[in-house]
Amino acid sequence: MAIVRYYGELAAKMGVKEEEYPGNTVSQVLTKIKKAHGSDLYHEAKRCHIIVDHCNAGSEKGFRTPVEENSVVEFIPVCGGG
Repeated sequence: MAIVRYYGELAAKMGVKEEEYPGNTVSQVLTKIKKAHGSDLYHEAKRCHIIVDHCNAGSEKGFRTPVEENSVVEFIPVCGGG
């Protein structure tokens, strides 16, 4: 199972900072998040920077990025400044 970590406001909304989910891709992990936490938090997680084993999933294969057994998948909320 992949280790899934949440940061910032997303962690507070999820009610946990870390949990484990099965899945072979980021998309499959997101589907598990949706089932566990609901549609709103699923959509919020999709808008985050998604890091798989220290690599930005957006720079790899996006939601098709592979997730291995014991991978670390991190969801880091996007923040802006001014």
